[in-house]
Amino acid sequence: MFPKPKGFDRVGLIQCFLALFFVLWFLIFPAKGIYFAWPVKPELTALFLGAGFMLRVYFGYHLWREKDWYKLRWSMAGDFVFLGVLFVTTWWHITEMNWHLTGVSTGLRIFCLVIAHIWVLAYTFEPLTVHLLRPHAPEANAAIPEELSEGPLLPALKNTLLAFFYLGTGIGALLFFNTDFANQRWPWELNAFDSRIMAAWPSACAAWAFTMHGMKDWAEVKIGVRSLLLFVTGLFVIWILTFPSYDPARHNGPTFGIGTGLLAGALIYAYWKQEAARPKIRQVTNASSVGPGLSGTK
Repeated sequence: MFPKPKGFDRVGLIQCFLALFFVLWFLIFPAKGIYFAWPVKPELTALFLGAGFMLRVYFGYHLWREKDWYKLRWSMAGDFVFLGVLFVTTWWHITEMNWHLTGVSTGLRIFCLVIAHIWVLAYTFEPLTVHLLRPHAPEANAAIPEELSEGPLLPALKNTLLAFFYLGTGIGALLFFNTDFANQRWPWELNAFDSRIMAAWPSACAAWAFTMHGMKDWAEVKIGVRSLLLFVTGLFVIWILTFPSYDPARHNGPTFGIGTGLLAGALIYAYWKQEAARPKIRQVTNASSVGPGLSGTK
């Protein structure tokens, strides 16, 4: 099969460990989000970003470690959407970042300044690097050989991916294009910077789901489905743990939890159906490879 371009090893390694740092920060110290590259607040926004970066840790690990391109080619369109939203948002709101934090110690001020530079450099150069590394050879999109096939995508998975596509597109548009309206409809308070940053995840999930829906084989999309599942399950678990702190005067607190729970449940079910069908597909493939009249010979 077509090998993964070697340059993605470095991109995946950096992405994996940089995102892991963000995950640990946002999930363990959400109240300290105000000292991130920009002031991330309230804590629920920090927790949302923590769940989002768990997806990036998982995908970055596979981008670093996988050898075959067919396991990763689902990711390119969604990755460009994700990185594009972060690129535009970062430069749109760059004056709001923690360049000159006041009222804190010198060490903390310098730390915030370093994190701000790391964020800007990472999400300016990563989309450019991914574009340069992306393979364009026809072989990169070749069909999976029969011996590597894990079966076609089943209706349960394809329908769930469509749900991610439609919902992700709508939520991403809400968060990015009209931040005032998003703040009115979101379960917790949003500012424009955080709202547009958060839009990167549903928008990317929509693009990833659309790409995977058009693919043929379970082996091509398995890592992508796990990535979506990690993100939406993370949001659901965070909702369960934090729901008592939601402001009852705001809209859609229960809707957020019910929606993420249903999406996670549907994806778990679709994943189980695909895995349950895989041994049957292997058995049929192996039996056909033996040839008629030969399966009983010694």
